[in-house]
Amino acid sequence: MPTLPEGQSLLIRTYFGDDGAWAQVARDAQASHVQDSGYEAQAFLTTVDDPEFADMSVSRIVGLVESPPPDYLFVVDQRACDEPEHPVLVVDTSADPDDEAATFRVVPSRLAVIENNLSIANLSFDDLRSGADLDGVYRGAGAVQTIEKPQVRSEDLIAAADNADDSPTVQQLREDLRKRSVPVWPAMVVTDLRDRYDAIAGGTYNSELTIGYDETLQVLARGGSGLGIHFALVDSYWSIYLDSDSLSLLAAMKVIYPS
Repeated sequence: MPTLPEGQSLLIRTYFGDDGAWAQVARDAQASHVQDSGYEAQAFLTTVDDPEFADMSVSRIVGLVESPPPDYLFVVDQRACDEPEHPVLVVDTSADPDDEAATFRVVPSRLAVIENNLSIANLSFDDLRSGADLDGVYRGAGAVQTIEKPQVRSEDLIAAADNADDSPTVQQLREDLRKRSVPVWPAMVVTDLRDRYDAIAGGTYNSELTIGYDETLQVLARGGSGLGIHFALVDSYWSIYLDSDSLSLLAAMKVIYPS
């Protein structure tokens, strides 16, 4: 039985009949694209290129998800490889296992909008699915302008960490930020941080593989608005929260994938 790697945003290959198409979709899905709003956005994905997933149904893939995160998946199936637009399948894994998973599709150049919003629960799966065209494919025109958010420059994010009160979590964040050469980070407006508290507190996290969990919950429980940034590394990811106006660091939590 194949297993899914721990990761918040998985791009899973299930069609192995066209290596070139898969390579193009994977490359385009992870590239930085200018959106309709004029901002650049980039999806941070963990790719799964394993023949054990060949022709696997959505229901079987969803059955491999042990607990959130993730509560969504991206699947590159035969349709995604065959059609000129390469529409990637987006799957909601948060529903009851006995129910059929909700899905829609997204063209690779707009996948970042979906991933950025879902990764920090800025918008729900249904919110994003409602922006798809009548054929069930999200292309972003019009709808993207209502959800695309400003980005935070790398130097501003590093400054936020450098100026924050010293702690083991902040020290680790400073170190990790300097490992990534990213000019700008997609930042999603979180209208009420208590919504993120509910999402994180209701999740399943291994305390030995999580840094800054308790401190983050304390900050999120106070509520108020902020900016959320999802920062992916090879073996882990960060959920970072900034003050919307000053861009000062409010909280940060690192989740390490089991080895």
